Amino acid sequence: MKTSILRTIGIVRTTCILRIIGIACITLALLPILPTCAGDVHEATIGYFEGGAEAGDVFYLEQGYRLVINEISGDGARISIFDHENEVTNASISGVSGDYTFEKRIDGIDYTILRATINVTGGAARVAIEQHIDPEAAFDYPLIGCISVSIREGEREPLKAGYELEATSVIDNNTILTLYKNDKIVKQEKLSEDGNRRFVYAKRVGGREDTRSTRSACSAHTVLIAKLDRLSADSVHLIELSQFEEPEPSDGGSGGSGGDGWNNKLAESDWFRYLLSASVFAGMLALIIFSLRQMRR
Repeated sequence: MKTSILRTIGIVRTTCILRIIGIACITLALLPILPTCAGDVHEATIGYFEGGAEAGDVFYLEQGYRLVINEISGDGARISIFDHENEVTNASISGVSGDYTFEKRIDGIDYTILRATINVTGGAARVAIEQHIDPEAAFDYPLIGCISVSIREGEREPLKAGYELEATSVIDNNTILTLYKNDKIVKQEKLSEDGNRRFVYAKRVGGREDTRSTRSACSAHTVLIAKLDRLSADSVHLIELSQFEEPEPSDGGSGGSGGDGWNNKLAESDWFRYLLSASVFAGMLALIIFSLRQMRR
């Protein structure tokens, strides 16, 4: 009888020890990635351009980046990417339709910063440039909203800073989206499952709507950008709908950006992530100590 009791106690202790070891292993495995997972570190799209291109064109982008098309031929194109005054890469995009992705390695993670696609047909070229936030570079217009949403035809989706996005019509593979600010139309655009899938609204620093040129310095900043995922019978399904604080108006007044960007800044700060990681570690350590004390009783 005594032997049986001792054997049972031994099994219980072994089980507890295995659980503690398992918890410790999970904790150690999670610690390296906790600083990354603690904040909103996914790469939000902060710029998108699609249009005609020629050799010598310079595309001025956000966060001090610019893309230069050095050469276009029937075999593709040659481009250079600059971070302020420093050339960070030059590459050849081969084929009639090709693309190039510029990535930046930060703390062991590869962040996509720029993606360029060039289509060459009959000597004419079209370029599509998609830019994502560089976590290491300064950005004066913080992300204040990032969602995926479905909007029924004729209805409006309330956004931040007084904006609303309406699915004005859905016909076959096409939709018309209308963006309102304080109940006034600021932009209307047609999107298609077979063509343009991006809705982009940008404003110049002076508060005027963007008339972005590919051959001059760009002083416009993205306020809202969304990507068409799919259309259903009476609904528009959007993904990667990102909204940013607006540029200050030229008279120095309020930019209408709202005061809800502080939580995003907090979540993206390194000290907050490491503090959260330390809190999780302390909690796991307390759980292990508690389990050990229970075993001794």
